[in-house]
Amino acid sequence: MKIPNFFNPSKVKRIYDEWEQPNAGFGFSLKLAAGLLFILIAAFCALHSFYTVPLGSQALLFRFGRYLGTTDQGLHFKAPWMEVARFDVQEIRRFEFGEKTEVPGMRYVEDAAEQKMVTSDSKILLISWVAQWRISDPYQYFIANNVESENNNFRLISGLAEADFRKEVASMKYEDILTTGKVALSVNAKARITNTFKQLGVGITIVDVLISEVKVPPSVQASYNEVETAKQAKTSAINEAEAYANKTIEEAKGKAQVAMNNAEAYKVNKIADASAVSTRLASLNEMYVLNSELVRTNLWYENVQDILSRLNIVFIDGSSNANIFLGDVPIAARER
Repeated sequence: MKIPNFFNPSKVKRIYDEWEQPNAGFGFSLKLAAGLLFILIAAFCALHSFYTVPLGSQALLFRFGRYLGTTDQGLHFKAPWMEVARFDVQEIRRFEFGEKTEVPGMRYVEDAAEQKMVTSDSKILLISWVAQWRISDPYQYFIANNVESENNNFRLISGLAEADFRKEVASMKYEDILTTGKVALSVNAKARITNTFKQLGVGITIVDVLISEVKVPPSVQASYNEVETAKQAKTSAINEAEAYANKTIEEAKGKAQVAMNNAEAYKVNKIADASAVSTRLASLNEMYVLNSELVRTNLWYENVQDILSRLNIVFIDGSSNANIFLGDVPIAARER
């Protein structure tokens, strides 16, 4: 075969025409499919290149499983092959222990195993409580709980919270928890759980720990009621005794005050009388220096008058036994 004959232009054109005519429709379909595929790829990229983070939430951005960063609320751009995990960081969630909510506000189911707790004096109490929490660090929360979204059963972190609460109960006495120690138990349990979560870096903040119910086991309820009745009777007797003591003390204080007032009045009167006598004697002394005879005569008459006023004197006629003169004597003597 000669080379010029093999590359004859007329021959090449004929071969091309023979191939193009039966495949003309197939070429058009291939171009259309390629165009549609390009449009689909472009639409897919456009749809997966933007994402939104709702109000009060944060999102974690990943590329092939590698953490790239955290974004806040709003509209954001990303490469189509990047993945996004959103977490609500403002929602208050609940761990319920001892009593589970089956129908909110209507029906609850008790869990006896979770309710039983041992106190420091080796006694059993039935306690139902709730831990309120929220996500504070979405990345730590994601890593610690191995979650892909915020829909998780929280078995790890709820178990940690329950363990810390039981430790706190075990550090307090039976009687204290039943009476005045509920607030202290709640505060101390919150601090203990918060410290544990902070050390482990689970990305969770405890908002509050609420104790919904504390009671004794049914097997000892009757004995506990008897003890409580005895305590109330004791308290009532103590209160009555204190009331009687307070009343008696107040009465004694009142009588003592009256006696003190009377004594003070007697003292004032005696001092006043003594002052008056002293003043009179001083005056008599001055007059005695000037005219002693006159002072003695006046004093004699005063004394006689004082003596006679206290005597029952009657003058009678000795011959006839008849009253002839009574004189200046008391009325009682006149009536005799």
